[in-house]
Order: sequence, then structure tokens, then C-alpha cells
Amino acid sequence: MKMKSLLHGKLTNAAIIVVTLNISFSAYAQKKPGNTQQTDAIKLEYKYLKETPVKYLSISKMTQIMDIQGQSMQNNISLVFGCSIKAMGKKDSDLKLEIKLDTLGRVVESPMGTSGGSVSDIQGKVINIVISPDGRETDISEAEKVIYYVEGSGESNVSQTFMEFFPILPANPVKIGDTWSTVDTVGGKTAATSIINLVNSNDKLEGIENIDGIECARISSTLSGTMTINTQNQGMDVLMKGTYTGSATLLFAIKEGYFIKQAVTTKVTGSVEISSPESMTFPLVMDVNTVNEVKK
Repeated sequence: MKMKSLLHGKLTNAAIIVVTLNISFSAYAQKKPGNTQQTDAIKLEYKYLKETPVKYLSISKMTQIMDIQGQSMQNNISLVFGCSIKAMGKKDSDLKLEIKLDTLGRVVESPMGTSGGSVSDIQGKVINIVISPDGRETDISEAEKVIYYVEGSGESNVSQTFMEFFPILPANPVKIGDTWSTVDTVGGKTAATSIINLVNSNDKLEGIENIDGIECARISSTLSGTMTINTQNQGMDVLMKGTYTGSATLLFAIKEGYFIKQAVTTKVTGSVEISSPESMTFPLVMDVNTVNEVKK
């Protein structure tokens, strides 16, 4: 039992790394807008507001179940991130954004106990990033300089959060009822961890909704793909891999040019492989729910 407890503790720390990197499969599917009262196609693009910052709060909850040498182990992990965003003008054809960091924290509940809390080091820091009109990050170098430490998972930086923060918009205008498919490869890397996700998304523009006086495009997505995570943690070389399925819903403010809410649910079924100091393999199931939305 002592060996199992020690092993579970190390694997729990490896799982924390995944959540700290905010792997939610939320930003990879392309989105397309429409208009319920017009047949004309509508184009979506990011603009944001220059005078009034848009405040976001993102909450992710993960349930992770591993079978370690015949014993089922469950971890419940919560991650929260908050920031405010406003436009700072153009950089060539791209959009420069000022981001004020507000909240970052995580809590882990496992058979080993409860750990975690808020990361106060980032609160109040201001950075600039650059995105294309369709939401692709073109310069997040300032976010890479904001480094913080999470107990059990080592050093990380804020760039990992913004690599998947903005839903990707289409290059061309579309209409209500349009469906399309997107295939993408997304990777992230820190000093100890590398991640590659292959993402397939089937998307549909469902319609237009009025949210508190703001005309928003509603887009639904069906997600599938593979996840591969290599990490080194407490002397172990760990490979987490599996396939996932899921769904997503996006609300995007058409005129204002920013997303109001994105909700994503995914389920990963796979395995954890340890190659050092000795070889072992365990089944892994993860359920992840992420909501990122505007807060008043």
C-alpha cells in the first residue's frame, strides 16, 4: 500500500501539470456566425473595446480516474483564471491587446489530501499580446515572461493560458445553418512537459441570440481527437496519451468583436505509461468541463 500511495502521489502531481497548462481543447474549433433576420453572410472578427476592458473568468473542472495496480484512484482538480482585456490598436493587420491578469489558482482533491490555492504572484500584472483578426496568437512573448510556480508541478508561465484562450474565427463570411469541419494540431511546451493535441471539429452556426442587448452568434461544435503528453516529474518519465470526444458552444458578439462565453466538455480515455525508473502502464479516464465567460 505504501508503494501505491507514493506512486499515486507522483502521478497526481503529473496530472496537475496538465491542468496547470489549461488543456481544455477549447480554442481549436473554427467558429462561424449568421443572422436570424437576414440571408446575407456575416463576417466575425476580433476587435475588443479601447475604453472599456472586457473581464473574463475561466473555470475548469477535471475528474481523473486511474487504476493503479488494481486500485482505483480519483483526483478532482479545479483551475480558475481571470483577466481583463482591451484593445490597444493595430500592429500591421493584427490586433494588439492589453491584458491585466487578475486571478490564477488551482485546487486538487485526491486520496492524498487537498492541496493548492491561488497564485498571487500574477495578480495585477499587465502584458500585451497580439492576435490576428480571426483569433490566432501571433505574439505572446510578454506572457512568456510572467513566470509563476505551482507546488508539485514546477515552474510555468502565462503564455500557456493564452495559447488556447481565443476561439478561432473563420476567414470568410458565413450564414446560419452552415456546417464545416476543422482539423488542427496544437502543441504546448514547458521546461518539463510537451503536449501535442490532434483536434477534429465539426461545427455549425445555430443562429443569432440577443444576450443583454448584444447580438451574438451561437456556434455548436462536436470535438474528437488525440492527446499526447510527455512529462518528467519527481524522477519519473511519464507519457499520458488517449483519445477524446466532446462538444463546445460559443457565443460571439458580432458588432463588438469579442466572445461572450465558451463552454467545452470533453472526455479522454487512455493510459499513463511510466518508462523510468521502471516500466508500468495504467488505464486513465479524464472528464474535463471548462467555461470561459464575460463577467460584469
